[in-house]
Amino acid sequence: MLRAYARIVGIVLLLSALVGGANVINTAWPVDFFHATVGAIFAYIGFLQRDTEVVRQAVGGMGLLLLLVKGATIVAPLLWGETLLRGPIEITCLVVGALSVLAARYLRDGPPRARP
Repeated sequence: MLRAYARIVGIVLLLSALVGGANVINTAWPVDFFHATVGAIFAYIGFLQRDTEVVRQAVGGMGLLLLLVKGATIVAPLLWGETLLRGPIEITCLVVGALSVLAARYLRDGPPRARP
């Protein structure tokens, strides 16, 4: 289940980077690069990584990274006296970061353990 979550998040982030890079939505190239990089890492975790503990730690770590970076991106304009940045991409990544931390904590991956 955790690998499926990582696959979905990887694909969604890669698609958002592609859409932003094609100027369908208004984003800057560093944002697109960040989404492409994080999406590629999630896709690698979901499709190619086999060790369940590595998957769990990586999903949780990437979730924390998304929370920190997007939280700072949303709040940073306050330092210059502007309003909060509440774009749909930032809010979506903030939610994905929170969900990734929760998924790493609570989702199981692999077959359930047999009781002896």
